[in-house]
Amino acid sequence: MDVFNPVVDKDLLSNENDVPFTQSLFIEHAYDTSKAVYSWGNKDKKYKGKVYPSLKCIYIEMEDLTEYQFATTHLISWKHWKKFEGNAILKKHIDEWREELELKMRSQAIRSIIEQSTAESGGYQAARYLADKGWDKRGAGRPSKEEKEKMQAMDDKLSERYSSDITRMNDFRKK
Repeated sequence: MDVFNPVVDKDLLSNENDVPFTQSLFIEHAYDTSKAVYSWGNKDKKYKGKVYPSLKCIYIEMEDLTEYQFATTHLISWKHWKKFEGNAILKKHIDEWREELELKMRSQAIRSIIEQSTAESGGYQAARYLADKGWDKRGAGRPSKEEKEKMQAMDDKLSERYSSDITRMNDFRKK
């Protein structure tokens, strides 16, 4: 995916009193479109001759599971990102971005496992870490109903997409 990925002038991300903008940064929701710098859509948006880069595409392309580099590069700071998360409208979008990034990373990891299954390299453990969501340090205890449903949906998507590859790989190992 080739994405227009500019680093926006951070002075445009807050008002004259250094209060960071949230929803008004997005052309789809800005009351004053002159303050908008991003689109939250699936692709860059052109409006009145100006291109508004998709923050979603930038987020997905960066593949930053910690979100820190993303926040400090494309927003003012980590605190600004936390302000985004506190906004109900933006939180909905952020949750969708996170789900898509997780699926992308797990998909890449599974692909890597399949490709390395016959290789004699040590990259398998790193790929396995990603596929098993090794970065997810959810606290102890049972997952909530919502977490179970989300994990099941993700597992179903991955299973549907890679079941033939896994079967082929298992058949190869039996030989």
